[in-house]
Amino acid sequence: MTFMSRRHLVLRIFFVVCLAAASLVEARTVQELSFERLVAESDVIVRGRVEELKTRQASDQRSIMTIVKVSVERQFKGPIITSLRIEQPGGTIADIVQGVPGLPEFSSDEKVIIFLKHHRRDVYRIVGGKQGKFSIKTLPNHNEVVEDLAHRTEALDTFVDRLTNTIKRGS
Repeated sequence: MTFMSRRHLVLRIFFVVCLAAASLVEARTVQELSFERLVAESDVIVRGRVEELKTRQASDQRSIMTIVKVSVERQFKGPIITSLRIEQPGGTIADIVQGVPGLPEFSSDEKVIIFLKHHRRDVYRIVGGKQGKFSIKTLPNHNEVVEDLAHRTEALDTFVDRLTNTIKRGS
C-alpha cells in the first residue's frame, strides 16, 4: 500500500468516526416536538412536490448545501406561496457525501407535507429536523398515506383533518 493510499484510507476512517460522533451528539440535542408544537413553531405548512434538488459548495468552501425546490399543491398555514426553496447543510458532490444527522432527505418528485420556518427572503428551513417532513405515499389500493420519520403511517385524510384542527385551535 502506498503512502498516498494509506493516507486516503486514514482520512476516510477519520471522516466516518467524526460523522458517527456527530450523530451521537445530534441524537442528544434534537428535541422531540409534539404535533401541536410542530404546528405552532411553523411559519408555513404546505403539501407539495419536490421539483428540483441541487447541491453546491457552501460559502465556507468546506461544506455542502442542498437546495430543495418544492411546488406547493396545498397550503395549510402561512402567507400564500406557489413554490419555495429549502436550504440545508449536507448533500453529495462528486464522490463526497456529507450527511447531517437529524435533517430530512428529499428525493425528486417526492410528495410531502412539510413544516417550515422562514429563514430569509424566499428560503425556508424544516422545523424540528426530520420531524417536520412527512412523505405522502400511494398504496397499491390507491389510498394515500402520510409517513413520518419513524415510518409510521396514517391515512392522508385523517392527517390533514388533524392538522387543520390543530391549526384552528392554535389561532
